[in-house]
Amino acid sequence: MNRRFRPAEPTRYTRAFLTALLVVGALAGPAALGDAPRCLEIDPERFVSIDEIRPGDRCVGRTVFSGTDVEEFEVEILGIVRGSAPGSDLIIARAYGEILEKTGILQGMSGSPVYKEGRLVGALSATWPFTKEPIAVITPIAEMLPALSAFDEETGEGTRGGSGALGSRLFPEGEFTSSRIGWVSGIAGVGDGIADPLAPAAVGVYGGHEMVAIGVPLVTSAGGEGYLGRVARLLEGTGLAPVSGASGTGGETGGGIEPGSAVGVQFVRGDASWTAIGTVTHVDGDRILAFGHPLFNAGAIESPMVDAYVHTLLPLQSVSSKFASGGELIGTFVQDRRRMVAGRLGPAPTMIPLTVRVREAGYASAEFDFEILRTHPYSSLFAALAVSGAVTEALKASGPASAELAMEVATGDDVLTYETTFYTSDAAFRAGGELAAIMDFLIENPFEEREISSMTLDLDIRAERRSAVIERVDMDRAVYRPGDEVVVRVVLGQWQGAESTETLRLTLPARIPDEYLMLRVGGAESYHLWEAERLGAGLVPRNLEQYFALIDRSKPGNAIVAQILSERPGLSLSGDELRDIPGRAALAMASSATSGEVDPVEFSMVSQTETTIDRQVEGFHELLLVIRHDGRNDR
Repeated sequence: MNRRFRPAEPTRYTRAFLTALLVVGALAGPAALGDAPRCLEIDPERFVSIDEIRPGDRCVGRTVFSGTDVEEFEVEILGIVRGSAPGSDLIIARAYGEILEKTGILQGMSGSPVYKEGRLVGALSATWPFTKEPIAVITPIAEMLPALSAFDEETGEGTRGGSGALGSRLFPEGEFTSSRIGWVSGIAGVGDGIADPLAPAAVGVYGGHEMVAIGVPLVTSAGGEGYLGRVARLLEGTGLAPVSGASGTGGETGGGIEPGSAVGVQFVRGDASWTAIGTVTHVDGDRILAFGHPLFNAGAIESPMVDAYVHTLLPLQSVSSKFASGGELIGTFVQDRRRMVAGRLGPAPTMIPLTVRVREAGYASAEFDFEILRTHPYSSLFAALAVSGAVTEALKASGPASAELAMEVATGDDVLTYETTFYTSDAAFRAGGELAAIMDFLIENPFEEREISSMTLDLDIRAERRSAVIERVDMDRAVYRPGDEVVVRVVLGQWQGAESTETLRLTLPARIPDEYLMLRVGGAESYHLWEAERLGAGLVPRNLEQYFALIDRSKPGNAIVAQILSERPGLSLSGDELRDIPGRAALAMASSATSGEVDPVEFSMVSQTETTIDRQVEGFHELLLVIRHDGRNDR
């Protein structure tokens, strides 16, 4: 039970903090104190204008401390900071109550409404780290209400929260650039020149201290402590605090939604859930405002709204938190803006089905079914977290392993298939990163808007290093005639195993001059590097067909690729390599090209073949071979 509000002089700590805060506001100039932009006109019978607020005003806050019951706590206004940002003001307040005196401002209190004489002032939204008293920032309600007008402008198409590529973040350090999808993404320019979609919005620095948004518990039923520690590092700075919880509340919710109720933004649901827990600020018919600050500042979103149940409070020295779980679907969040998250009670949004099957060393697989929010780029982030959590749960561990991965991603009438083999330091996050990067690649294509309708991922894992290095390459002879077959033997040194040999066969063109040619044999990573160097700008896609063809051009980690190349100049026309062009014609076309559609190729392709083995392949070798019409070997 909260104690009665007791008028009291601010403590010495509070007085010093507030004095420094207001001095900084004064030094900021007139705009900080009296010339801030006028707030939106609001209904004075229901809402309190910031112009009415005075230091010393006594208010009442509402939030859930246990279960679903909304409780009141006392609030004293300490000061007002005008023009804290363009068009924005802040209200500084201190909370009172038996619970809050012990815990301070809790993670999960974001959005807790504050009332003055029954009229809404705003929502608790920010605080300062390591405060000795429960001091918080209130977002004025006038800065949250404009979100309600956005409901009248809904088109049903607002599923792209913005641009961004998050897949590379999930990869273990150093593995993205050497991966198949990493090479494809680099060639296609996925993520180039766009803002960091997880960068936290600046809240402010006042009184010499950084102000931060009240933390949001991100409750998940996936993984364990080590896994959540990795997720916390990934999300560091966003304000989302991953905590272990249940995938549901066991039917403990259902008490209805009102100002002060706990509410969740659900990113993943199904065999595991990922739910951000906050508090409802205002209910207007079927529309609600919550949190008082953004999650990602994504703009238009489409994410399930769920009710929530607070199991207990965790009063920690670092930062206290509500321990809560997301519950039943009650609607859809449609806005993630600078001062709020807003949604509509009613139908749930359309989600992306994701099936994950994990098999270890050929044994029976564990299967997981999820639904992922559709808002990009956060769909790729949380799809990856769903996968990594599923792999961790299936294996009961995460660490170095060899893996075979196969994915199918449906988009429109097309289904993109992707397979690769790799050795990784962290199988769970590598698998999640591969899926996220494929999603980024599909959705961030510059040619045509695509939506993902369903996804499946199959992963076969062995807790051992299954890799091989190309030790030696031999040809059946050194001199060939046009039209001959070149037989190549590749000797592989296997990790802690015996040598093995693979044979590849390449056919020479029937029309080819006498010349020296180069044979290159390598694993996927080596092939990707030399193809990028050989083709240069000619590899960059000019249309959607070429964009998706990059997946087919790339090679899985278990591939051995053999190429015969000529020093004769080559050409790429609108991204497609031209072959068998006479040397003088190629030079003339390259030198006369002015449209940007013709790109020179450093070495022209003569012949190429490949094979795959049961493990990742590393390394490469180069050899010279001779073409002679008479077949004489008298070099």
